[in-house]
Amino acid sequence: MASGGPSAQQQYMLELVNLARTNPAAIAERVTTNLDADVKATISHYQVNLDQVRSAISSLPAKPPLAWNSGLAQAAQDHSQDQANTGVQSHAGSDGSDLGTRLDRAGYENRTTAGENAFAYSKSVDEAMEAFMIDWGVPDNGHRNNILQPDTSQDNSYRDVGIGIVDTKSTSVGPVVITQNFGAQANAKPQLLGVAYNDPDHENFYEPGQGRGDVTIDAVNQATGATSSVQTWDSGGYQIPLDPGSYKVTARVGDQVVRTQDVNIGNTNVKVDYDLSEPWQGPAAAPAAPPATPPQSEAPTLMMLTRSDAPSPSTPPDNASQSSDAAPAVVPNTETAADAPVTTLAYSSGAADSASASNSDQTFQANTVSDHTPIAPPTSPFDGDWMTWKAKKSA
Repeated sequence: MASGGPSAQQQYMLELVNLARTNPAAIAERVTTNLDADVKATISHYQVNLDQVRSAISSLPAKPPLAWNSGLAQAAQDHSQDQANTGVQSHAGSDGSDLGTRLDRAGYENRTTAGENAFAYSKSVDEAMEAFMIDWGVPDNGHRNNILQPDTSQDNSYRDVGIGIVDTKSTSVGPVVITQNFGAQANAKPQLLGVAYNDPDHENFYEPGQGRGDVTIDAVNQATGATSSVQTWDSGGYQIPLDPGSYKVTARVGDQVVRTQDVNIGNTNVKVDYDLSEPWQGPAAAPAAPPATPPQSEAPTLMMLTRSDAPSPSTPPDNASQSSDAAPAVVPNTETAADAPVTTLAYSSGAADSASASNSDQTFQANTVSDHTPIAPPTSPFDGDWMTWKAKKSA
C-alpha cells in the first residue's frame, strides 16, 4: 500500500472539486439538496434562491479536472492551522503573509496563476463545498468561480489544487477550518489522475475510507512503448504526469487486471476512475513495470493521487475488495469492450476569477473578515487588494 498523498477527507474534497469542474450539473444538484438545518438558516439569512443557484451552476461549461499538488496542500494546511490558532477567517496570515508569500514558502514556484478559498466556520467538507458553491453573501460568486473558472481561458486556468483541513475546538472559528489553494505552473505536463475505491453502498461516488491503496496504474505510450506506472495512495487517489499522446492504461491489483483501455492525453488533465465493484478483466497477460516513485515535487509528504478507468467482463477475485465509480470522469467508464478507445473531452476555460493571482507579486483574493458580518465590495474595476463578501455562517 502506498503511503503519503491526501488524507481521506482531502481526497473527498478533491473529488467534489473535480465533480464540480467536470460535471457542473451534478455538483449543482448535490450542493442545493438535502441541506442541514444550519445551512438552511444561512440560506434564509442571505435570501438565497436555491433554484437560481442550481440553474446558474448547471449552465456552466465543464472544465478539466485538477491534479493534487503537495506544495499547494502544504500552504493550505498551514493557513488553515493559522486561522484555527488565531480564531480569524482571513486570506492574510497572522504573520502578515499573503497567498503569494505562502506559496513561495511551500515551494510552489514558476506559477502562472494562483488563487485561494477559505472557510473557517464549517462543520464538514460537504458544508464547506456548499458554502463555496452556493457562495451565500458573495455577490460576485468569487469562491464558486475560483472552482469552476467559467470565464477563464485555458492558458490561464488552474491545473493543480491543494486542500488544508484542520479540526479545532476554537470558539471563534470551526469546528472545521478548510482552505483550498489553486494554481498552475509553467511548462507542467498534463496529468492522468483519478481514484480507485470500494463502494459497498453503491452510491457511485467516493466516500472517505473507501479508497484502495494497492492498485497499480500502468500507462503505456502507444507511440514509444514507454511505460509510466504508479501505485494508488492510501486515499485511493493517483496521478501520473504524461506527455501528450495515446496510451494503453491498465489498473491492476497484483497480477489481476481491473480494466484496460485506451486514453488520449492532450494538453489538459484527464480523469479516469476505477469502480472496483464492477467485474474485473482477470489475470494480466504479461508482467508490467513496477510502480515509479512519484516526482520529488509530489513526494508523499502530504498527498498524491493515482487513477484510471475501464470496463471489465469478469468478476473480481475473492481477495479483492469491491468499489464503485467516483465523480463523473473526463474519460467515462463505458460498457464497451475493454480495449475500445475512450474519447476524452476537450476543454477551454475562461477569464480571471475573483480570488486568483497571476504571480507572487499580484494576488487577487476574496478577502474576508473575522466576524460574521458581510463587507460590501467596492465597485469595479478591482485592483490587487480588493475585498468581497466571504462565504460564512450567519450568527
